[in-house]
Amino acid sequence: MKCLCATTRRAARTLTQYYEEKLRPVGMTPAQFELLANLFHQPGLAQGALAHAVGADQTTLSRNLKALAEKGWIAAGKEGRTASYELTATGKAAWKRALPRWQRAQSEMQAALGPDWERVFETLENLAAINAAGPPTGSSSRSSNRGTSR
Repeated sequence: MKCLCATTRRAARTLTQYYEEKLRPVGMTPAQFELLANLFHQPGLAQGALAHAVGADQTTLSRNLKALAEKGWIAAGKEGRTASYELTATGKAAWKRALPRWQRAQSEMQAALGPDWERVFETLENLAAINAAGPPTGSSSRSSNRGTSR
């Protein structure tokens, strides 16, 4: 039986394991790399905007940010009730050390997918946008989809 959810989850696990292997020598996970990349390109990003950018819930994001702060890679600021984050010098150096490994992983994935790379990437972007935009057309609400696979 074809199941988009199961296949996507399997592909996500495979890709995550691949990138974990590539980033492990610099002591970084793919999730940490993604957060550092966002903060490198958008210093002072508020926690809510960062959660939206990486598609993470606040609990997961808070846990990941705590790990980055413990490594000394990010510093938190606060304006009123809004927390914001930026890379420390150590964090910038860590991200720059990891960047060539990530670039190599990207190139290897592009080569593996060949001419399908752009189509696959666009399809995944479209899937990610469904979550951001709400339920797919034809669904009455998110709750009606609980416990089912699409």
